[in-house]
Amino acid sequence: MSKGCKIWLWIILVCNVLSILLGMVSISANPKIGIYTVVAGIVMIAGIALLLFKQKKVGFYLMVAVAVVGVIFNIISGVNIGFALISAIIGPAITYYFITKNSNTIK
Repeated sequence: MSKGCKIWLWIILVCNVLSILLGMVSISANPKIGIYTVVAGIVMIAGIALLLFKQKKVGFYLMVAVAVVGVIFNIISGVNIGFALISAIIGPAITYYFITKNSNTIK
């Protein structure tokens, strides 16, 4: 796995940990969004950990699944469809770029 891929995965890992913390804080204000944020963050961290530490493709598939569920949840919650799609596409697209750039190490 390339150094750039590892750096990217660490960045999104830290961002998802922060997202979980914010989700835990927001549970009291809006339980539906808070619980979704915490659960999605945990699944995303599991996917990132599989990619980063075990170098398994199933981690990428978990990331994509969270992104798809995120788009649906955002649209149901009233977020602009364009913003929902952009937010769901950017993270997995950058990860896919790094994975395919050095695809011989990901199983």
